[in-house]
Amino acid sequence: MPEEPPLLDSDSDKLSAIPPAWSGNVSTRRRERQLTGIPSSPGIVTGTAVIIERERSLRKSRRLEADEIPDELHRFEKALQKCSRELMEIIESAPKDSPAIGHILEAQLMILNDRSAIAGIRRNIEDGMSAEGAVSKVYDAQENNLRMARDEILRERAVDLENVKQRLLAYLRNKRLKHELPANSILIAPSLTPSQVMLFHEESMLGFVTEMSGIASHTSIMARSIHVPSVIGIKHLFKNVHAGDKIIVDGFAGILVVNPRPETLLKYQRRIGDLETKRKKLLKFAKLPTETSDGAKIKLYANADSLEDVDASLAYGAQGIGLVRTETMVFRGGEGIPSESEQRKWYTQLAERAYPLPVTIRAFDLGGDKWIDGLAPESNPALGVRGLRYLLQQRKVFRDQIKAVLRASTHRNVRFMLPMVTGLEDFQRALGIIEKCKASLRKSGISFDQKMPIGAMIETPSAALLADQLAGKADFLSIGTNDLTQYTLAADRINVNVASFFDSFNPAVLRLIKMVVEAGRKCDVPVGICGEFAAHAASTGVLIGLGVTDLSVAPETLLETKRRIRKTSAAHARSISQELLQLSEGSEIRKRIRAIRKK
Repeated sequence: MPEEPPLLDSDSDKLSAIPPAWSGNVSTRRRERQLTGIPSSPGIVTGTAVIIERERSLRKSRRLEADEIPDELHRFEKALQKCSRELMEIIESAPKDSPAIGHILEAQLMILNDRSAIAGIRRNIEDGMSAEGAVSKVYDAQENNLRMARDEILRERAVDLENVKQRLLAYLRNKRLKHELPANSILIAPSLTPSQVMLFHEESMLGFVTEMSGIASHTSIMARSIHVPSVIGIKHLFKNVHAGDKIIVDGFAGILVVNPRPETLLKYQRRIGDLETKRKKLLKFAKLPTETSDGAKIKLYANADSLEDVDASLAYGAQGIGLVRTETMVFRGGEGIPSESEQRKWYTQLAERAYPLPVTIRAFDLGGDKWIDGLAPESNPALGVRGLRYLLQQRKVFRDQIKAVLRASTHRNVRFMLPMVTGLEDFQRALGIIEKCKASLRKSGISFDQKMPIGAMIETPSAALLADQLAGKADFLSIGTNDLTQYTLAADRINVNVASFFDSFNPAVLRLIKMVVEAGRKCDVPVGICGEFAAHAASTGVLIGLGVTDLSVAPETLLETKRRIRKTSAAHARSISQELLQLSEGSEIRKRIRAIRKK
């Protein structure tokens, strides 16, 4: 593979330079400390720590007298109205060119106005509990249930509930959350609500760091939408950071540097400059063909979870949308599976926004680490009812989604992809249901794409081993490298105790990818990669060498991926990949790749 310099992480649209006042003006009272968390929103910013403390319930333990209850109920209702009104005002002021922000805030508003929660708070007050105590009791119970869920996304929902609780407590104490910030502020908080992120952003917040984690939480999604660098999930944050500390937030690596030394500041200053230079250079690739240095054509798609992702992807030269994770509708909405009508509207918007380029809509990939109400608890959910297994059990959910996708396919640019296929039998059962849905729509006189392509995701070893059979029935195959790695190596992708075993460069995984590619070629069926491995700096040449012709990556990595593709010789990559397949360990493969890239 051609020489390639070490990869810098994809840059944010917002890059901040180190303030001039920092040069030679670093606190000598404390030593530099580096804390590690989870990278939530990319970018690098430097500034001054501003501590945002959690609201505490002061009246939780006091029991009310009978004549105090009406006033306490009124106090709660008043706080609820004020809190709701402010959220609606923030929603109205959200940027119109980013509807996802409004959707996130609306979800917070739905949590606030949840009828069952409000009724529970009222009952607690009527039983003699203070409003603060009643709010804390109801929300704490819900939070505890969510934090015990197996699904990572549901556990992260506890953050949203905590945020709403803190907002209500603040209003009950007539203490509006402070939004006025000094210059160059970086917020340090237990957690933040999406609305706080919006308001603080308007007050020139540079970035934020929180103790609570949740990469898929609404707050993290909001930060990425408005390009505010952030790091989450840092333990003992308040023991290590104090108000007024000079700090650096590296949203790429998930690092917080407290009271950095002059040489550390200089290093980050140079990196910020490098990122800005790189971003400008990469923009030239947007309109260039996606092909290798020796002319092999590669289709480069984008993974998209919102209309904004589609817009950004097309601006960066994507040749279509290779993956739409429809389960994000479920978790963002907060009210279970959306109706057929709601789904059709969103899928249609995606298809129209991308037209005439293709949009690949994946069926709900629920179960496993994406648990929802209605799924029975399982001792080992990763090996239980998830993906296509769930859909084949929940026929109405599956039929509604199929019809919604079909009705959105009238522009003939929609593809439908089935997740967690394990073999030909379950795939054919799904195809049978799709045909029945088509017949139903035809009978009702509803138009749709009669030849809408149907694809199978290859995420299990069984599907990879049977890829030749699946390729005979599917219109396309897409390899989900995260799950394929997880199941091939028996290493839970979200279990830190086996993180060292999770390695997509393992030769067993690469051999399965090669097997799927060869099966697709024999049946003239395209094979793509839509997992995170597709955008890995060291994997581009390997995948091209294995014969992969379709890659789908996050929008922010499109230009960098295209740059690597254009520098890669397909012929050389094929030769190297054959060599790599003969190695016995992932560590040996990575070592060999590093050696090649240094030549």
